[in-house]
Amino acid sequence: MVETSVERGENIVYRAISPSEFFYKNRDIAGFSSPARSLYMSIRELVENSLDAAEMGRILPEVLIELGEEDSERGVYRLRVVDNGVGVPGDKIPSAFATVLYGSKYGFKQSRGTFGLGGTMALLYGQITTNKPAKIMSSTDGKTLHIYELMIDVVENK
Repeated sequence: MVETSVERGENIVYRAISPSEFFYKNRDIAGFSSPARSLYMSIRELVENSLDAAEMGRILPEVLIELGEEDSERGVYRLRVVDNGVGVPGDKIPSAFATVLYGSKYGFKQSRGTFGLGGTMALLYGQITTNKPAKIMSSTDGKTLHIYELMIDVVENK
């Protein structure tokens, strides 16, 4: 006879996890299921963000994508996307790029992309695989450049 024990409701431990921690553990749900797929998704999501930023400003988009191999043994690539969109205000950059489920896509109009996860997931995947911060630069006026190096705290979701 096999004995099994059943936990009673009052003995079960309940806890919440942050959205960052959820996607850290389940990144395949957002399309980051393999190195090749993750690189594709990162490019796609960042280009979609660029197109959205140009569309918001009613600007014909110009997007530059640079992709280079940084460490062939480990399969590490550096991805750089530059655009002429409206930019992200300096004080919003840390939240916009390092907080899962935070962004401008939760307003009145759904833009490209799903749930506003793309840029943050690209940053999170890069962080998971390299343990290095992402460098984010943005300007909203063409004069002042805001530069951040960001690492996501997956427990705190920021």
